[in-house]
Amino acid sequence: MITEFIQTNSLKWDRFLSHGKRIFLKKDSTIYNQGDMLDGVYWVEKGLVQIKSSSNQGNVKNINMIGSGNFFGEFALINAPAITTAITLEDSVVYYFTVQDIKSLFRDFDESIMIILNSLLHKMAKMTETSFLETAEQQIAYTLLELSEHYHDHRIAIKQKELSEHTGLTRMTLNKVLKKWNHSGIIETENKVITIKNKRALDGYSRMNAI
Repeated sequence: MITEFIQTNSLKWDRFLSHGKRIFLKKDSTIYNQGDMLDGVYWVEKGLVQIKSSSNQGNVKNINMIGSGNFFGEFALINAPAITTAITLEDSVVYYFTVQDIKSLFRDFDESIMIILNSLLHKMAKMTETSFLETAEQQIAYTLLELSEHYHDHRIAIKQKELSEHTGLTRMTLNKVLKKWNHSGIIETENKVITIKNKRALDGYSRMNAI
């Protein structure tokens, strides 16, 4: 919905963005932490942002990956503490809108209400979906599919250390699963590149409740 609106209303969208603050963030920059009180929302112009959460036991779960054209940090609109942490996975450019900015935009741009509401609903759906990712296979499969979708490519240039950070899994666990899938022909790993050979099988792993 956001992409379609930008494509058909580029001038209006440029005016919308002029109300925000454009920020360049290097890879591995923490934008906010779980529990922080936010006073604004973010929109990604370029790059990739990881949204993750931590349990009281210290277990980290990857909730979502936010690519260009999408909002995050919407819980600021209801004056609630952040339930996730946001970290850039690559050099990124984001726009920052204070809550007051957004309220003003709601008055001036009728479409902004539906755009941000749609973004929030999509985020909630993602959180519900990832809450059922219990096994290592599910988490790895989900992450690889998300990265493939973001880069529009079945070849993903990523180090195991980076994939370990994305999934919150140990490199030993990660290596065990990748070796298994490589042997089964689901993926191919070579020179720090993971190639998805069987997307249907990978999608099946991401959806199964038990493997």
